[in-house]
This record gives sequence, C-alpha cells and structure tokens, in this order.
Amino acid sequence: MQASTSRTARSRSLAPVWLIAFAVCLLGVVPFGASGTAHAATASAPASAVNAGGVNIDAGGAGDATFQPDEYYSGGLTADNQGQAGNPNWPGGVAHPIPVSDWNTYRYLDNTYQIPALTPGAAYQVRLYFLDWYFTQVGQRVFNVAVNGTPVLSDFDIVKAAGDLGADGTHQGIEEDFTATAGATGAISIAFTRGSANQAMVNAISVVPAS
Repeated sequence: MQASTSRTARSRSLAPVWLIAFAVCLLGVVPFGASGTAHAATASAPASAVNAGGVNIDAGGAGDATFQPDEYYSGGLTADNQGQAGNPNWPGGVAHPIPVSDWNTYRYLDNTYQIPALTPGAAYQVRLYFLDWYFTQVGQRVFNVAVNGTPVLSDFDIVKAAGDLGADGTHQGIEEDFTATAGATGAISIAFTRGSANQAMVNAISVVPAS
C-alpha cells in the first residue's frame, strides 16, 4: 500500500510538468529556443548597419590598418603592380589620399561590389581609386562604371583622365567621387564592366557618409 501511495503521489506531482510540456507544444514554443528566436529576428531584420560609418576596401589586396581586405565582390581577377614605381596620390588627381600599398593591387575584368550593412536610406560618398599599372597609353583600357545601376563613368580611360588633369608621367592615380543612397537593405552596388577597349579595373574603394 505504501508503494502504491508513493507512486500515486509522484504521478500527481509530475502532472503539472506534463501539462506544461503539452501546453508548450501546442503553442509551438521550444524552451531552449531563446537564442534561436533571437537569430531569426536578426536574420529577418534590416541590415545591422555594421558599415554605417563607412568602409574602405583594398581591391585585390590583403588590406592594412585603414583598408580591409578585398571582399563584397563577385567576378573578376586580381593582380598587383609587380614592383613598378609611380605617383599614386598626386594632388592633381587624388582629393583623398590613401596608403600607397592599397594602390599597388587591383581587381580587373567585369566585377561588381555589393557593399552591405550601411544605413538604409542614408547618403554616402563613393570614392573610386584608379591607377593603371599595366597600360600606359590613352585608348588601351576603356571601361564603364555604374553605381546602384546608374552609369557614372562611361568609356572611362584612366590614362586619359590623368592626362586631362595635368599628369606629366605614367602611373599616376585618379580618384572619382560620386554620391549614392543606400537601399532599403542597406546596400550600395558598384559595377565595373568592359567598354570599348580591354577590361575594367579598380584599385581601391571607399564608401563614407556624405557630409
């Protein structure tokens, strides 16, 4: 009788636990899913604006103290200047100088950068840095650039652009700046496509909040 009474008592004491478990199943809630729920909410929320304060990308390179390694791209190949000398940050062509090491590498062929985690709807200045380490004559490399699907450079020739600004030698850098608005997902796209001669290329990209 004692054993039977004890089993009955234990059954009654466990009943609330089974009722709670049953109710949990009905509600579709998993007790250990607190972190999972948080991840789901993060995934479905807008971009977290990790890059809201701006992002610098060493196109084709490993980055340094101020520029992060090449990322956010699709397509293209990478190369470097193979030890050639130049004057990348000359004042006539570059308004916002960058480390020389970031000029030394580049991504070429058709490629697109999709910069994420910006502030949705915010205005940014897109700074594109170009220095042609391979071709040195006008007309040897001509390509196009579009930001958020809108053409910003058509039949762009790096060597010609430098010459038009007064460059007096080869391997001199050019900076081209544009204003763009981050989309609803907090992204800005930058597409480099082939024009009338050879292949597109870019050495570095900076996306900074527009003043």
